[in-house]
Amino acid sequence: MNTRVMTDKVHDLQKQVSEKAQHVGQAADRYVHDNTWTSIAMAAIFGCVLGYLLAGRHD
Repeated sequence: MNTRVMTDKVHDLQKQVSEKAQHVGQAADRYVHDNTWTSIAMAAIFGCVLGYLLAGRHD
């Protein structure tokens, strides 16, 4: 393969990934707007669990 073909394939892949990421971001934004309190509760629980795991035990 020559470099032009490889470069074109990489650009196509970047475009596809960028579009998919944009769609995921839009879906997440809609979910958070539609389920605000659920999203806040999930984030708080995740933060507490993560904090507990990172703190470790200091016995």
